[in-house]
Amino acid sequence: MSSVREWHDKAMEFADGGFREKARGDAARSLEFFAQALDAELAAIQELDEPNDLLWSILHRSAGTLALDCRRFRQAEQIVTTALAGEPHPEIVEELRDLLEQIYFQRHLDLRGVALTDSELQLSLAGPEVGSGIAERSLVSRRVDNTAQLIYRIAERKHGLPFRERGKPSKEIRTKYQLLESVPRRGSFALSLRFGNPNSQSEFSDTPAIIDEFMELIALVNRSRIDAIQEIIPHPDYQRNFFSLAQKIAPDGERVRQVGFTTIRGQNQHSVELTTEAAEIAALLPAPPRQPALPEYPAEPVEINGVLRFADATRDSNNVIQVAPDGQNPVSVTVPPDRMNNIVSRMWDARVIIQAKRTGNTHSLVDIRLDEGAE
Repeated sequence: MSSVREWHDKAMEFADGGFREKARGDAARSLEFFAQALDAELAAIQELDEPNDLLWSILHRSAGTLALDCRRFRQAEQIVTTALAGEPHPEIVEELRDLLEQIYFQRHLDLRGVALTDSELQLSLAGPEVGSGIAERSLVSRRVDNTAQLIYRIAERKHGLPFRERGKPSKEIRTKYQLLESVPRRGSFALSLRFGNPNSQSEFSDTPAIIDEFMELIALVNRSRIDAIQEIIPHPDYQRNFFSLAQKIAPDGERVRQVGFTTIRGQNQHSVELTTEAAEIAALLPAPPRQPALPEYPAEPVEINGVLRFADATRDSNNVIQVAPDGQNPVSVTVPPDRMNNIVSRMWDARVIIQAKRTGNTHSLVDIRLDEGAE
């Protein structure tokens, strides 16, 4: 047993070195340390000759994590599945299952020989309804579209443009940050998105900086760092729009459990995992500007389920949509201008579920989403 402890302690020492080198930005050196830590942990498992299902399970969980840290995805999968196929301790079995899911997702994030340019990022999906290179079109297309919209919004803000309440980005923005999309990767669901004019050979494009800010914002929203997001996006309208788009990109927790983005800068690969669900991000949305109170009609939360049939974006303040519930008269709902274009472009003539506040006969939008269960 003493040799098991000695090997495990060596593994932890090597792992600490790996984390130190990773913090310094030396990815190659950190991988060397993690590989040494993995070898030591596997040696500890080999020395374990006494029946102890808890220690056996803990060592396999540790070895699987270290294999993931040094990017040996296949070996990590083998270690964890071996543990699950045996008799893992009840206190560790769920952690092993979670680790296996993380291994599969990291494999999706990994570029595996794909040469991205600095104006590209890889989008990856994982979940019960995402297969090997195949997924329902709506699950992918809306995340691609909203990723593009978020890139456009970052570009407009960094170019000092006033917030666009409706309509498409300008022709200049659409041309400079044109979206090009690859086919899904074989063996996982991942595809590349390139932003930029395919005919432009300029070396001074700001596209990489915009993509890097996108990655930073996604990482911050995944950690619920509202303060840091507000520092990057001080304008209230741009803030609300960011949270609205991030909500549409995020996993729903049922069909899609993880959404990931990967970029490459020099020799370093950078990945961001978005695991915070859309419903959680909705709670982070900054409050809209306060409207004059109507004390004689207290606000009442309501849910409306129907087909989006009408939209009026000609008003100066709040725009209006109409939803037709089954067998009932259409219901009008006021919508903040910054959300109108995204709603109409993605949800027109589709069944939606609306969370609203009813004040007298007026309905004000709180949240809107596609009814994924509708036929």
